[in-house]
Amino acid sequence: MFTDCDSLVYGFWARMRRHSQPVLAAVVLSAIGGLCPTVQAAVQDCATCHAKESARFLATAMGRSLVPPQTLPSAKITHERSHSVITIESQKGSMVHSISENGLTARYQVQYQVGGGLMGSSFLVQIGDYLFESPASWFKSYGWDVSPGYAPAPLIDFDRPMSDVCLFCHAGAARFADADGRRLQGSLGSITCERCHGMSPEHARHPSAKNIVNPAKLAGAERDSICEQCHLEAAGRILNPGKNWNDFHPGEPAERTFATYVLTGSDTKEVIAVSQTEELAESACARKSKGKLWCGTCHDPHGATRDRQREVRVICVSCHTKLSSVAHPADQRECTSCHMPSSPTTNVTHAALTDHRILRRPLDMAQDAANRQAGTSPKLSAWREPPQEFRDRDLALGEILAAVSKNQPVLEKEGSRLLEALPQEQRDADFDVLTALEGLCLQEGKLPTALELGQRTIELRPQSARAAMNLGIVLQRSGDTAEAERQLRRAIELDASLKPAYQRLAMLYGSQRRTQEMIDTIDRFLKWNPQDIMFRSQKGQQTSSR
Repeated sequence: MFTDCDSLVYGFWARMRRHSQPVLAAVVLSAIGGLCPTVQAAVQDCATCHAKESARFLATAMGRSLVPPQTLPSAKITHERSHSVITIESQKGSMVHSISENGLTARYQVQYQVGGGLMGSSFLVQIGDYLFESPASWFKSYGWDVSPGYAPAPLIDFDRPMSDVCLFCHAGAARFADADGRRLQGSLGSITCERCHGMSPEHARHPSAKNIVNPAKLAGAERDSICEQCHLEAAGRILNPGKNWNDFHPGEPAERTFATYVLTGSDTKEVIAVSQTEELAESACARKSKGKLWCGTCHDPHGATRDRQREVRVICVSCHTKLSSVAHPADQRECTSCHMPSSPTTNVTHAALTDHRILRRPLDMAQDAANRQAGTSPKLSAWREPPQEFRDRDLALGEILAAVSKNQPVLEKEGSRLLEALPQEQRDADFDVLTALEGLCLQEGKLPTALELGQRTIELRPQSARAAMNLGIVLQRSGDTAEAERQLRRAIELDASLKPAYQRLAMLYGSQRRTQEMIDTIDRFLKWNPQDIMFRSQKGQQTSSR
Protein backbone atom coordinates (compact mmCIF):
# COMPACT_ATOMS: atom_id res chain seq x y z
CA MET A 1 0.00 0.00 0.00
CA PHE A 2 1.34 3.45 -0.97
CA THR A 3 4.65 1.90 -2.14
CA ASP A 4 5.13 4.37 -5.01
CA CYS A 5 4.65 7.35 -2.72
CA ASP A 6 6.92 5.85 -0.07
CA SER A 7 9.69 5.24 -2.65
CA LEU A 8 9.46 8.80 -3.90
CA VAL A 9 9.67 10.25 -0.39
CA TYR A 10 12.53 7.95 0.57
CA GLY A 11 14.52 8.89 -2.53
CA PHE A 12 14.07 12.59 -1.84
CA TRP A 13 15.30 12.36 1.74
CA ALA A 14 18.18 10.09 0.73
CA ARG A 15 19.45 12.75 -1.70
CA MET A 16 18.97 15.51 0.87
CA ARG A 17 20.88 13.53 3.48
CA ARG A 18 23.95 13.14 1.27
CA HIS A 19 24.19 16.87 0.58
CA SER A 20 23.26 18.32 3.96
CA GLN A 21 24.40 15.80 6.54
CA PRO A 22 27.42 17.65 8.04
CA VAL A 23 25.57 20.97 8.38
CA LEU A 24 22.43 19.40 9.81
CA ALA A 25 24.41 17.34 12.29
CA ALA A 26 25.99 20.52 13.65
CA VAL A 27 22.57 22.18 13.95
CA VAL A 28 21.06 19.21 15.80
CA LEU A 29 24.00 18.88 18.18
CA SER A 30 23.64 22.57 18.98
CA ALA A 31 19.88 22.21 19.56
CA ILE A 32 20.27 19.43 22.13
CA GLY A 33 22.60 21.42 24.34
CA GLY A 34 19.83 22.30 26.79
CA LEU A 35 18.54 18.75 27.18
CA CYS A 36 19.31 16.44 30.10
CA PRO A 37 22.48 14.30 29.68
CA THR A 38 20.54 11.08 28.97
CA VAL A 39 18.53 12.68 26.18
CA GLN A 40 21.61 14.44 24.81
CA ALA A 41 23.49 11.15 24.52
CA ALA A 42 20.60 9.33 22.83
CA VAL A 43 19.86 12.06 20.27
CA GLN A 44 23.56 12.76 19.60
CA ASP A 45 24.13 9.09 18.72
CA CYS A 46 21.35 9.26 16.13
CA ALA A 47 22.06 12.76 14.80
CA THR A 48 25.55 11.82 13.65
CA CYS A 49 24.12 9.79 10.76
CA HIS A 50 20.44 10.74 10.78
CA ALA A 51 20.59 14.50 11.22
CA LYS A 52 17.52 15.31 9.16
CA GLU A 53 15.29 12.87 11.01
CA SER A 54 16.70 13.89 14.39
CA ALA A 55 16.14 17.59 13.72
CA ARG A 56 12.57 17.01 12.61
CA PHE A 57 11.85 14.68 15.54
CA LEU A 58 13.03 17.28 18.06
CA ALA A 59 10.42 19.67 16.66
CA THR A 60 7.52 17.20 17.08
CA ALA A 61 5.22 16.79 20.07
CA MET A 62 7.08 13.58 20.95
CA GLY A 63 10.40 15.39 20.83
CA ARG A 64 8.94 17.96 23.25
CA SER A 65 7.09 15.51 25.50
CA LEU A 66 8.85 16.80 28.62
CA VAL A 67 10.84 20.05 28.58
CA PRO A 68 11.70 23.00 30.81
CA PRO A 69 8.72 25.37 31.14
CA GLN A 70 8.12 27.54 28.10
CA THR A 71 7.06 31.18 28.28
CA LEU A 72 3.25 31.38 28.42
CA PRO A 73 0.87 34.19 29.46
CA SER A 74 0.61 34.85 33.18
CA ALA A 75 -2.86 34.31 34.61
CA LYS A 76 -5.11 33.66 37.60
CA ILE A 77 -7.63 30.79 37.87
CA THR A 78 -10.34 30.27 40.47
CA HIS A 79 -11.03 26.70 41.56
CA GLU A 80 -14.79 26.83 41.94
CA ARG A 81 -15.36 24.22 44.66
CA SER A 82 -12.68 25.37 47.12
CA HIS A 83 -12.63 29.03 45.99
CA SER A 84 -8.84 28.74 45.82
CA VAL A 85 -6.97 31.05 43.48
CA ILE A 86 -4.18 29.62 41.33
CA THR A 87 -1.67 32.16 40.02
CA ILE A 88 0.67 31.53 37.10
CA GLU A 89 3.71 33.74 36.64
CA SER A 90 5.73 33.07 33.51
CA GLN A 91 8.68 34.86 31.98
CA LYS A 92 11.73 33.88 29.91
CA GLY A 93 11.65 30.15 30.60
CA SER A 94 10.95 30.54 34.31
CA MET A 95 7.51 29.71 35.69
CA VAL A 96 5.99 29.82 39.17
CA HIS A 97 2.60 28.37 40.15
CA SER A 98 0.97 29.32 43.44
CA ILE A 99 -2.25 28.59 45.32
CA SER A 100 -3.97 30.95 47.76
CA GLU A 101 -6.49 29.16 49.93
CA ASN A 102 -8.02 29.90 53.36
CA GLY A 103 -5.53 32.70 53.95
CA LEU A 104 -2.54 30.50 53.10
CA THR A 105 -0.34 30.64 49.99
CA ALA A 106 2.00 28.03 48.49
CA ARG A 107 4.46 28.90 45.70
CA TYR A 108 6.40 26.41 43.61
CA GLN A 109 8.90 26.74 40.82
CA VAL A 110 7.80 24.65 37.85
CA GLN A 111 10.44 22.09 36.92
CA TYR A 112 8.96 20.47 33.81
CA GLN A 113 6.34 21.12 31.15
CA VAL A 114 4.62 17.90 30.08
CA GLY A 115 2.98 17.31 26.71
CA GLY A 116 3.98 18.40 23.23
CA GLY A 117 1.30 21.09 23.08
CA LEU A 118 -1.04 19.52 20.51
CA MET A 119 -3.91 19.83 23.01
CA GLY A 120 -2.06 21.59 25.80
CA SER A 121 0.44 21.01 28.59
CA SER A 122 0.55 20.10 32.24
CA PHE A 123 3.30 21.13 34.65
CA LEU A 124 5.37 19.38 37.30
CA VAL A 125 6.98 20.75 40.43
CA GLN A 126 9.77 18.93 42.23
CA ILE A 127 9.98 18.60 46.02
CA GLY A 128 13.16 16.81 46.98
CA ASP A 129 13.35 13.75 44.75
CA TYR A 130 9.60 13.63 44.13
CA LEU A 131 7.49 15.10 41.34
CA PHE A 132 3.94 16.43 41.66
CA GLU A 133 1.46 17.73 39.10
CA SER A 134 0.37 21.34 39.31
CA PRO A 135 -3.40 21.95 39.55
CA ALA A 136 -3.05 24.41 36.63
CA SER A 137 -2.76 23.33 32.98
CA TRP A 138 -2.46 25.18 29.68
CA PHE A 139 -5.01 24.27 26.99
CA LYS A 140 -4.22 25.22 23.42
CA SER A 141 -7.84 26.04 22.54
CA TYR A 142 -8.65 27.82 25.79
CA GLY A 143 -5.68 28.99 27.81
CA TRP A 144 -5.14 28.35 31.53
CA ASP A 145 -7.61 26.27 33.53
CA VAL A 146 -7.70 23.72 36.34
CA SER A 147 -5.87 20.48 35.45
CA PRO A 148 -8.00 17.43 34.55
CA GLY A 149 -9.34 15.66 37.64
CA TYR A 150 -8.89 18.60 40.03
CA ALA A 151 -12.32 20.24 39.55
CA PRO A 152 -14.32 18.08 42.03
CA ALA A 153 -11.66 18.21 44.78
CA PRO A 154 -12.83 19.97 47.98
CA LEU A 155 -9.28 21.22 48.60
CA ILE A 156 -6.44 21.50 46.12
CA ASP A 157 -2.71 21.42 46.66
CA PHE A 158 0.47 20.34 44.90
CA ASP A 159 0.13 16.76 46.13
CA ARG A 160 -0.77 14.63 43.10
CA PRO A 161 2.34 12.41 42.76
CA MET A 162 3.92 11.54 39.43
CA SER A 163 5.11 7.94 39.48
CA ASP A 164 6.69 5.53 37.03
CA VAL A 165 3.35 4.71 35.39
CA CYS A 166 2.65 8.42 34.77
CA LEU A 167 6.08 9.20 33.32
CA PHE A 168 6.43 6.09 31.15
CA CYS A 169 4.79 7.83 28.19
CA HIS A 170 5.99 11.37 28.78
CA ALA A 171 9.65 10.97 29.70
CA GLY A 172 12.62 9.18 28.24
CA ALA A 173 14.23 6.56 30.49
CA ALA A 174 12.79 7.76 33.82
CA ARG A 175 14.50 5.98 36.70
CA PHE A 176 13.27 5.58 40.28
CA ALA A 177 15.19 4.73 43.43
CA ASP A 178 12.39 3.19 45.53
CA ALA A 179 10.21 0.08 45.49
CA ASP A 180 7.05 1.99 44.58
CA GLY A 181 8.27 3.98 41.56
CA ARG A 182 7.94 7.41 43.17
CA ARG A 183 11.40 8.69 44.18
CA LEU A 184 13.10 10.04 41.07
CA GLN A 185 16.69 9.06 40.36
CA GLY A 186 18.45 11.64 38.18
CA SER A 187 16.89 14.19 35.85
CA LEU A 188 14.24 13.81 33.18
CA GLY A 189 13.99 14.63 29.50
CA SER A 190 11.70 14.05 26.54
CA ILE A 191 11.32 10.68 24.90
CA THR A 192 14.01 10.03 22.32
CA CYS A 193 14.57 8.07 19.11
CA GLU A 194 15.18 4.98 21.27
CA ARG A 195 11.52 4.86 22.30
CA CYS A 196 10.61 3.62 18.80
CA HIS A 197 13.91 2.30 17.42
CA GLY A 198 15.42 0.60 20.48
CA MET A 199 18.75 1.17 22.19
CA SER A 200 21.26 2.90 19.94
CA PRO A 201 24.85 2.51 21.33
CA GLU A 202 25.59 -0.77 19.54
CA HIS A 203 24.03 0.55 16.33
CA ALA A 204 26.12 3.74 16.61
CA ARG A 205 29.31 1.69 16.96
CA HIS A 206 28.43 -0.76 14.17
CA PRO A 207 25.64 0.70 11.99
CA SER A 208 23.50 -2.07 10.56
CA ALA A 209 19.82 -2.68 9.89
CA LYS A 210 20.19 -5.81 12.01
CA ASN A 211 20.90 -4.04 15.31
CA ILE A 212 18.25 -1.31 15.19
CA VAL A 213 14.45 -1.41 14.98
CA ASN A 214 12.65 0.10 11.99
CA PRO A 215 8.93 0.07 12.86
CA ALA A 216 7.91 0.28 9.20
CA LYS A 217 9.69 -3.03 8.57
CA LEU A 218 7.70 -4.81 11.28
CA ALA A 219 4.16 -6.16 11.18
CA GLY A 220 1.37 -7.09 13.56
CA ALA A 221 1.81 -6.74 17.31
CA GLU A 222 5.55 -6.02 17.08
CA ARG A 223 4.92 -2.95 14.90
CA ASP A 224 1.71 -1.72 16.51
CA SER A 225 3.04 -2.05 20.07
CA ILE A 226 5.55 0.72 19.36
CA CYS A 227 2.71 3.22 18.96
CA GLU A 228 0.41 1.57 21.47
CA GLN A 229 2.92 1.77 24.32
CA CYS A 230 1.82 5.40 24.74
CA HIS A 231 -1.20 5.88 22.47
CA LEU A 232 -3.43 3.11 23.83
CA GLU A 233 -4.72 3.72 27.35
CA ALA A 234 -8.07 1.89 27.06
CA ALA A 235 -9.61 1.03 30.45
CA GLY A 236 -6.27 0.23 32.06
CA ARG A 237 -2.93 -1.52 31.75
CA ILE A 238 -1.52 -4.20 34.01
CA LEU A 239 2.16 -5.04 34.36
CA ASN A 240 3.05 -8.70 34.17
CA PRO A 241 4.61 -10.21 37.32
CA GLY A 242 8.16 -9.04 37.93
CA LYS A 243 8.04 -6.41 35.17
CA ASN A 244 8.40 -2.64 35.24
CA TRP A 245 7.49 -0.17 32.51
CA ASN A 246 11.03 0.23 31.21
CA ASP A 247 11.15 -3.49 30.43
CA PHE A 248 9.26 -2.86 27.19
CA HIS A 249 11.58 -2.85 24.17
CA PRO A 250 10.62 -1.80 20.62
CA GLY A 251 10.33 -4.75 18.30
CA GLU A 252 8.53 -7.03 20.74
CA PRO A 253 4.82 -7.30 21.60
CA ALA A 254 3.84 -5.03 24.49
CA GLU A 255 2.12 -8.01 26.13
CA ARG A 256 5.49 -9.44 27.13
CA THR A 257 5.63 -6.54 29.58
CA PHE A 258 2.04 -5.44 30.20
CA ALA A 259 -1.51 -6.22 29.13
CA THR A 260 -4.02 -3.56 28.02
CA TYR A 261 -7.75 -3.96 28.67
CA VAL A 262 -10.70 -2.52 26.79
CA LEU A 263 -14.10 -1.90 28.36
CA THR A 264 -17.20 -2.64 26.29
CA GLY A 265 -20.90 -2.74 27.09
CA SER A 266 -20.76 0.28 29.37
CA ASP A 267 -23.64 2.77 29.25
CA THR A 268 -21.30 5.73 29.51
CA LYS A 269 -20.98 8.33 26.75
CA GLU A 270 -17.25 8.73 27.13
CA VAL A 271 -15.00 10.21 24.49
CA ILE A 272 -11.54 9.51 25.85
CA ALA A 273 -8.64 11.73 24.79
CA VAL A 274 -6.31 8.79 24.10
CA SER A 275 -8.52 6.31 22.22
CA GLN A 276 -7.39 6.75 18.62
CA THR A 277 -5.91 3.24 18.44
CA GLU A 278 -9.15 1.60 19.57
CA GLU A 279 -11.13 3.62 17.06
CA LEU A 280 -8.81 2.88 14.15
CA ALA A 281 -9.23 -0.84 14.84
CA GLU A 282 -12.99 -0.40 14.33
CA SER A 283 -12.62 1.31 10.96
CA ALA A 284 -13.48 -0.53 7.77
CA CYS A 285 -10.38 1.02 6.20
CA ALA A 286 -8.03 -0.61 8.71
CA ARG A 287 -9.84 -3.95 8.73
CA LYS A 288 -9.99 -4.29 4.95
CA SER A 289 -6.34 -3.30 4.57
CA LYS A 290 -5.40 -6.41 6.61
CA GLY A 291 -2.89 -4.52 8.68
CA LYS A 292 -1.40 -2.31 5.97
CA LEU A 293 -3.20 0.78 7.29
CA TRP A 294 -1.59 1.63 10.62
CA CYS A 295 -0.58 4.72 12.57
CA GLY A 296 2.53 5.27 10.45
CA THR A 297 0.49 5.42 7.26
CA CYS A 298 -0.81 8.88 8.12
CA HIS A 299 1.49 10.06 10.91
CA ASP A 300 5.18 10.79 10.38
CA PRO A 301 6.95 10.58 13.76
CA HIS A 302 9.84 12.63 12.37
CA GLY A 303 7.76 15.76 11.81
CA ALA A 304 4.67 17.18 10.15
CA THR A 305 4.41 18.41 6.57
CA ARG A 306 3.34 21.92 5.68
CA ASP A 307 0.11 20.84 3.96
CA ARG A 308 -1.45 18.25 6.25
CA GLN A 309 -4.84 18.20 4.51
CA ARG A 310 -3.27 17.44 1.13
CA GLU A 311 -1.08 14.73 2.63
CA VAL A 312 -4.06 12.92 4.16
CA ARG A 313 -6.09 13.25 0.96
CA VAL A 314 -3.29 11.63 -1.07
CA ILE A 315 -3.40 8.67 1.28
CA CYS A 316 -7.19 8.38 1.10
CA VAL A 317 -7.49 8.55 -2.68
CA SER A 318 -4.75 5.98 -3.13
CA CYS A 319 -7.48 3.47 -2.22
CA HIS A 320 -10.67 5.43 -2.89
CA THR A 321 -9.88 6.28 -6.48
CA LYS A 322 -13.51 6.78 -7.51
CA LEU A 323 -15.55 9.16 -5.38
CA SER A 324 -19.21 10.06 -5.71
CA SER A 325 -19.48 13.39 -7.52
CA VAL A 326 -22.65 14.19 -5.55
CA ALA A 327 -21.06 13.71 -2.14
CA HIS A 328 -17.63 14.98 -3.21
CA PRO A 329 -17.76 18.31 -5.09
CA ALA A 330 -14.91 19.09 -7.43
CA ASP A 331 -13.56 21.76 -5.09
CA GLN A 332 -13.41 19.35 -2.13
CA ARG A 333 -9.76 19.44 -1.06
CA GLU A 334 -9.70 17.37 2.12
CA CYS A 335 -11.36 14.34 3.71
CA THR A 336 -11.13 14.62 7.49
CA SER A 337 -13.79 17.25 8.18
CA CYS A 338 -16.48 14.85 6.92
CA HIS A 339 -15.06 11.43 7.70
CA MET A 340 -12.89 12.16 10.75
CA PRO A 341 -14.64 15.02 12.58
CA SER A 342 -13.49 16.15 16.01
CA SER A 343 -15.59 15.93 19.19
CA PRO A 344 -14.91 17.27 22.70
CA THR A 345 -13.42 14.70 25.05
CA THR A 346 -15.17 13.84 28.30
CA ASN A 347 -12.10 13.17 30.41
CA VAL A 348 -10.00 16.22 29.44
CA THR A 349 -11.66 19.63 29.29
CA HIS A 350 -10.96 21.94 26.34
CA ALA A 351 -9.64 19.01 24.28
CA ALA A 352 -11.04 17.35 21.17
CA LEU A 353 -10.54 13.93 19.60
CA THR A 354 -10.37 13.26 15.88
CA ASP A 355 -12.67 10.33 15.07
CA HIS A 356 -10.30 7.60 13.89
CA ARG A 357 -13.12 5.20 12.94
CA ILE A 358 -13.14 6.92 9.52
CA LEU A 359 -16.90 6.48 9.22
CA ARG A 360 -18.58 6.69 5.85
CA ARG A 361 -21.44 8.67 7.40
CA PRO A 362 -20.16 10.01 10.73
CA LEU A 363 -22.44 10.38 13.75
CA ASP A 364 -21.94 12.15 17.02
CA MET A 365 -19.11 10.11 18.57
CA ALA A 366 -20.44 9.94 22.13
CA GLN A 367 -24.03 9.18 21.08
CA ASP A 368 -22.89 6.55 18.61
CA ALA A 369 -20.81 4.82 21.29
CA ALA A 370 -23.78 4.87 23.66
CA ASN A 371 -26.10 3.45 20.99
CA ARG A 372 -23.74 0.56 20.28
CA GLN A 373 -23.35 -0.34 23.95
CA ALA A 374 -26.84 0.39 25.28
CA GLY A 375 -28.41 -2.45 27.22
CA THR A 376 -25.30 -4.64 27.37
CA SER A 377 -23.38 -5.58 30.50
CA PRO A 378 -19.90 -4.14 30.97
CA LYS A 379 -17.14 -6.48 29.92
CA LEU A 380 -13.39 -6.18 30.07
CA SER A 381 -11.26 -7.91 27.46
CA ALA A 382 -7.60 -7.92 26.51
CA TRP A 383 -6.53 -5.81 23.54
CA ARG A 384 -4.13 -8.67 22.89
CA GLU A 385 -3.72 -11.53 25.31
CA PRO A 386 -0.63 -11.66 27.54
CA PRO A 387 1.26 -14.97 27.95
CA GLN A 388 -1.07 -17.81 28.93
CA GLU A 389 0.25 -18.10 32.48
CA PHE A 390 -0.71 -14.49 33.26
CA ARG A 391 -4.09 -14.24 31.52
CA ASP A 392 -6.42 -14.82 34.46
CA ARG A 393 -4.17 -12.84 36.77
CA ASP A 394 -3.89 -9.79 34.50
CA LEU A 395 -7.60 -9.80 33.63
CA ALA A 396 -8.56 -9.99 37.30
CA LEU A 397 -6.36 -7.02 38.21
CA GLY A 398 -7.69 -5.14 35.17
CA GLU A 399 -11.28 -5.73 36.28
CA ILE A 400 -10.58 -4.46 39.77
CA LEU A 401 -8.83 -1.40 38.35
CA ALA A 402 -11.74 -0.68 35.99
CA ALA A 403 -14.26 -1.16 38.80
CA VAL A 404 -12.72 1.85 40.54
CA SER A 405 -11.40 4.04 37.72
CA LYS A 406 -14.40 3.54 35.40
CA ASN A 407 -17.05 3.26 38.14
CA GLN A 408 -18.03 -0.27 37.11
CA PRO A 409 -18.52 -2.10 40.44
CA VAL A 410 -20.01 -5.13 38.68
CA LEU A 411 -16.52 -5.97 37.42
CA GLU A 412 -15.08 -6.13 40.93
CA LYS A 413 -16.91 -9.34 41.80
CA GLU A 414 -15.57 -11.16 38.74
CA GLY A 415 -12.07 -9.82 39.34
CA SER A 416 -12.15 -11.02 42.93
CA ARG A 417 -13.35 -14.47 41.83
CA LEU A 418 -10.52 -14.81 39.32
CA LEU A 419 -7.88 -13.75 41.86
CA GLU A 420 -9.12 -16.21 44.47
CA ALA A 421 -9.11 -19.00 41.87
CA LEU A 422 -5.41 -18.52 41.08
CA PRO A 423 -3.12 -21.31 42.32
CA GLN A 424 -2.02 -20.68 45.89
CA GLU A 425 1.68 -20.67 45.03
CA GLN A 426 1.08 -18.07 42.29
CA ARG A 427 -0.92 -15.78 44.60
CA ASP A 428 1.58 -16.02 47.46
CA ALA A 429 4.46 -14.92 45.24
CA ASP A 430 2.70 -11.99 43.50
CA PHE A 431 2.85 -8.62 45.27
CA ASP A 432 0.18 -6.96 43.10
CA VAL A 433 -2.26 -9.85 43.50
CA LEU A 434 -1.82 -9.90 47.27
CA THR A 435 -2.25 -6.12 47.47
CA ALA A 436 -5.50 -6.29 45.48
CA LEU A 437 -6.85 -9.14 47.63
CA GLU A 438 -5.84 -7.26 50.78
CA GLY A 439 -7.88 -4.25 49.67
CA LEU A 440 -10.90 -6.39 48.72
CA CYS A 441 -10.86 -8.22 52.06
CA LEU A 442 -10.56 -4.94 53.95
CA GLN A 443 -13.52 -3.57 52.00
CA GLU A 444 -15.60 -6.66 52.80
CA GLY A 445 -14.64 -6.65 56.49
CA LYS A 446 -12.60 -9.86 56.30
CA LEU A 447 -9.96 -8.42 58.58
CA PRO A 448 -8.04 -11.59 59.61
CA THR A 449 -7.54 -12.52 55.93
CA ALA A 450 -6.64 -8.93 55.00
CA LEU A 451 -4.08 -8.91 57.82
CA GLU A 452 -2.50 -12.14 56.62
CA LEU A 453 -2.31 -10.85 53.05
CA GLY A 454 -0.84 -7.51 54.17
CA GLN A 455 1.88 -9.19 56.16
CA ARG A 456 2.78 -11.30 53.13
CA THR A 457 3.17 -8.16 50.96
CA ILE A 458 5.67 -6.82 53.51
CA GLU A 459 7.65 -10.05 53.25
CA LEU A 460 7.71 -9.85 49.45
CA ARG A 461 8.57 -6.15 49.25
CA PRO A 462 9.96 -4.94 52.59
CA GLN A 463 11.05 -1.56 51.15
CA SER A 464 7.57 -0.68 49.87
CA ALA A 465 6.13 2.30 51.72
CA ARG A 466 2.76 1.61 50.12
CA ALA A 467 2.70 -1.94 51.52
CA ALA A 468 3.57 -0.66 55.00
CA MET A 469 0.83 1.99 54.85
CA ASN A 470 -1.78 -0.51 53.62
CA LEU A 471 -0.90 -2.92 56.41
CA GLY A 472 -1.09 -0.07 58.92
CA ILE A 473 -4.65 0.69 57.76
CA VAL A 474 -5.69 -2.97 58.14
CA LEU A 475 -4.10 -3.16 61.59
CA GLN A 476 -5.89 0.00 62.69
CA ARG A 477 -9.23 -1.39 61.51
CA SER A 478 -8.41 -4.65 63.33
CA GLY A 479 -7.88 -2.81 66.62
CA ASP A 480 -4.11 -3.31 66.85
CA THR A 481 -3.29 0.41 67.06
CA ALA A 482 0.22 -0.10 68.42
CA GLU A 483 1.33 -2.16 65.42
CA ALA A 484 -0.65 0.12 63.09
CA GLU A 485 1.33 3.06 64.43
CA ARG A 486 4.60 1.21 63.84
CA GLN A 487 3.74 0.36 60.23
CA LEU A 488 2.55 3.90 59.44
CA ARG A 489 5.74 5.36 60.90
CA ARG A 490 7.76 2.87 58.87
CA ALA A 491 5.90 3.92 55.69
CA ILE A 492 6.90 7.54 56.37
CA GLU A 493 10.52 6.55 56.92
CA LEU A 494 10.54 4.69 53.60
CA ASP A 495 8.83 7.51 51.67
CA ALA A 496 8.95 11.00 53.17
CA SER A 497 6.48 12.25 50.53
CA LEU A 498 3.69 9.75 51.28
CA LYS A 499 1.12 12.23 52.54
CA PRO A 500 -1.72 9.71 53.12
CA ALA A 501 0.49 7.86 55.63
CA TYR A 502 0.99 11.06 57.64
CA GLN A 503 -2.75 11.70 57.51
CA ARG A 504 -3.56 8.21 58.79
CA LEU A 505 -0.99 8.46 61.56
CA ALA A 506 -2.22 11.90 62.63
CA MET A 507 -5.81 10.61 62.69
CA LEU A 508 -4.73 7.62 64.80
CA TYR A 509 -3.11 9.95 67.34
CA GLY A 510 -6.14 12.21 67.27
CA SER A 511 -8.52 9.33 68.00
CA GLN A 512 -6.38 8.49 71.08
CA ARG A 513 -6.23 12.14 72.20
CA ARG A 514 -2.45 12.12 71.76
CA THR A 515 -2.56 15.71 70.58
CA GLN A 516 1.12 16.49 70.81
CA GLU A 517 2.08 13.42 68.78
CA MET A 518 -0.52 14.38 66.20
CA ILE A 519 1.04 17.85 65.94
CA ASP A 520 4.51 16.30 65.79
CA THR A 521 3.39 14.17 62.81
CA ILE A 522 2.07 17.25 61.04
CA ASP A 523 5.34 19.07 61.80
CA ARG A 524 7.31 16.14 60.42
CA PHE A 525 5.56 16.44 57.08
CA LEU A 526 5.88 20.23 57.11
CA LYS A 527 9.59 19.85 57.69
CA TRP A 528 9.72 17.90 54.43
CA ASN A 529 7.34 20.27 52.61
CA PRO A 530 6.80 23.54 54.53
CA GLN A 531 4.33 24.82 51.95
CA ASP A 532 1.65 22.14 52.23
CA ILE A 533 -1.66 23.96 52.66
CA MET A 534 -3.73 21.17 54.26
CA PHE A 535 -1.27 20.42 57.07
CA ARG A 536 -0.54 24.09 57.69
CA SER A 537 -4.28 24.67 58.04
CA GLN A 538 -4.69 21.70 60.39
CA LYS A 539 -1.78 22.79 62.52
CA GLY A 540 -3.29 26.26 62.80
CA GLN A 541 -6.59 24.77 63.96
CA GLN A 542 -4.88 22.57 66.55
CA THR A 543 -2.74 25.41 67.86
CA SER A 544 -5.69 27.80 68.22
CA SER A 545 -7.81 25.20 70.05
CA ARG A 546 -5.20 24.47 72.73
